[in-house]
Amino acid sequence: MRTKRFLSGLVSSYLAIGVNVGFTIASVPLALHYLSREEFGIWALVTQISGYLMLLEFGMSGSVARFLADHKDDINGGVYGDILKTGSRVFLCQGGLVGLVGIAVAAFIPGLLEMPEQMHPLFVTLMGMQALLAGTKLAMNGLSSPLWSHQRLDISNLSNCISLVVQFAALWLGFHLGWKLYSLVIASAFGSLSGIAVGYVACKRLGFYPSPGHRGKFDAVLFRNLFGFGGGIFLMNLGTQLASASQVILVSRLLGLEAASVWAIATKVFSLAQQFVARILDASAGALAEMVVKEERNRLLLRFSHIVILSAVIAAVAAAGIALMNQPFVEIWTSGRIAWSPLNDLLLAGVLFTTAVTRCHTGLVGLTKQIRGMKYVYLLEGAVFVAAALALGNRWGFSGLLVASMLSNVTITGLYSMKRTASYFSIPFHETFKWVWRPARLLSVVAGLFLLLQLPAVAAMSAFWRLGSACLLLVAVFLPLLWHLGISVEIRRELVSSVRGLADGFRRVIR
Repeated sequence: MRTKRFLSGLVSSYLAIGVNVGFTIASVPLALHYLSREEFGIWALVTQISGYLMLLEFGMSGSVARFLADHKDDINGGVYGDILKTGSRVFLCQGGLVGLVGIAVAAFIPGLLEMPEQMHPLFVTLMGMQALLAGTKLAMNGLSSPLWSHQRLDISNLSNCISLVVQFAALWLGFHLGWKLYSLVIASAFGSLSGIAVGYVACKRLGFYPSPGHRGKFDAVLFRNLFGFGGGIFLMNLGTQLASASQVILVSRLLGLEAASVWAIATKVFSLAQQFVARILDASAGALAEMVVKEERNRLLLRFSHIVILSAVIAAVAAAGIALMNQPFVEIWTSGRIAWSPLNDLLLAGVLFTTAVTRCHTGLVGLTKQIRGMKYVYLLEGAVFVAAALALGNRWGFSGLLVASMLSNVTITGLYSMKRTASYFSIPFHETFKWVWRPARLLSVVAGLFLLLQLPAVAAMSAFWRLGSACLLLVAVFLPLLWHLGISVEIRRELVSSVRGLADGFRRVIR
């Protein structure tokens, strides 16, 4: 059953990413058609600040889902209902807090970031609307909390797909009616509400809510336990937000709103690639948590090591694609309106691979509920990144931010989290490096192919030819090398077996 849930979750995750890719490819040119680059930069800034507002949930989303996983086999036992009721009450209060704080901070952010004065009223209005929307989403978070604990990631992914389809339809209609930037907020509202509705209906029909007589009560002791664990997640999320989701704010402050729009668009593929790789761990998180609860330590070590290896392999493929193909793709996608250096793509590839591996190890810390010092390490990484980005960004622009991101992640969170993994499983520290050594060493091949594409004869070609050449090198050179040299025989056999199992399942469904 665990394997079935993992595969259905993984496949549906990639389907959701495919829908997200379609949404991104269609929505960005649409937005650029109706908006100036400065206006698009404002929306990117509003979106990233909203991410910081969501930190006011203090890690309770992850905490509630993880505690529900401990009692998912006894939905009407009382504790499960208490967790759900307590979490829902907290989400409601936090949602109101997010809305109020967002409206309050919107007034002074334009001056803090030295935004052009004519943009101040527009930003304040958009920020207030987005804050109210973010607060509403958080207030309803308890409706879909059981999905993760019951390993129904496939339903969460279906919800995301429907949300994106509704959001694009509303976005197109809003632009067509002349609502300009307000179209983005209204589209987000329709998309979010449709996603919430799907999650609620699914949980209701699958019986993930306790029966009327066992819906539980607010429990102060349970709240302290939830908040204690959630506090650690909050600090980790804060560090993550500083390290990986503050670039638009920094770029806006250092280089201006137009540069922020360039960053937001040119790194879209990178963000999607990160999601693509992250889905491997996300799809298996529920099953891994169940192994932790049932103390299946040996099985957990085997499965977790395979997840790390597979994540590193997929990250290597994604990193190669970004390094070789992102720049010509962005040029074609935006009809030449966005200029982006190929060197930034090579640095993005390095950031993608290192963060993908690190995320696996930090994810294990959350699943075991033994956060301890990890929360401070995340904060340290975030603080070091911001300081380094301010220094290097002034000198090297986008490249400086990427160098700061990669170095802070590897030297701080990466090393610490791998040490925690080794300690938890009582294995040598170097064993965690061996899991990813095979795909990691092939990144040198990516660097070589990248340099080949920078030769004057190739660089002088049109973006279509450069994209085609990069695709050919990826498929004909890198992927075969990765398959034979970057993956062990055991993992190759397991991958082939999984693919065959999926194919057989699809054939049965079709019949």
